Amino acid sequence: ALVWFKRDLRVRDHAPLAQAAGFERAIALAVIEPEWLSSPECDPRHVAHLLTALDALREDLAALGLPLLVRTGEMTAVLGALRAQLPFTHLLSHEETGPGWSYRRDQAVARWCRHHGVDWREFAQTGVIRRLRSRDGWAARWNQRMNAPEAPRPRGFKAPAGVLADPLPSLGALGVHSPAVPLPPAGERAAWDTLTGFLQTRSQAYRTTLSSPLTAAEGCSRLSVHLAFGTISMRCVHQATAARLADAPDRSWANHLRGFAARLRWHCHFIQKLEDEAAIEHRHFART
Repeated sequence: ALVWFKRDLRVRDHAPLAQAAGFERAIALAVIEPEWLSSPECDPRHVAHLLTALDALREDLAALGLPLLVRTGEMTAVLGALRAQLPFTHLLSHEETGPGWSYRRDQAVARWCRHHGVDWREFAQTGVIRRLRSRDGWAARWNQRMNAPEAPRPRGFKAPAGVLADPLPSLGALGVHSPAVPLPPAGERAAWDTLTGFLQTRSQAYRTTLSSPLTAAEGCSRLSVHLAFGTISMRCVHQATAARLADAPDRSWANHLRGFAARLRWHCHFIQKLEDEAAIEHRHFART
């Protein structure tokens, strides 16, 4: 099995990784795609953060016996070259709702898998529901997903003989200049440290600090980048927040935590809009 890491750079609560543990052999893959690097939403800070998160992920996977291959190129070309070397039969990944280029990429990967007889299995990782016919009952389905048990953490893997983790490319090799501003810590440990610090201290004034640029940096969660790159799962954030809410020191603090919990639902709510109506990437709702 080949585990394709995209916006899910973690080990904990990772369904494709848990599924791969049942295969005789497994390898992991992350691909830095030129179309992402050249897209308008990509910034050097994003690329630098990605490389740091991949470095942490590579270390965590190595502890499980799973080498992380890091390749640069168009996705189907990378898959073709890799399959010529390592004839994998299954591709395991999380679903992704992103801009148009990533949707076209996934369509191309699906065609490639069908042509080569590779079984591509995708797993949900947020509350976004594919092929949703009606928004009726969406909130209940979100709760059902987020309250479900985490994916089991695999204990170890057997990688194909001779396969070693790849070195990470430099920013210069990717044609990206170094960011001019300091970056927040990256990786799964940093994500959990950030969440814990927020829930234990900074969340006590969340509702009153989040709307001001003077106070939001201290009062908000700082989890956006970790959720965007998947160094922590939405389910883990939701369940940790619910546990802290049940043990809140006072009613005021509980009120702030409820405000944060609501915004976790908003996160998926607005991505669901893009999933259902992909045209809003290019056309606004209030057309005249």
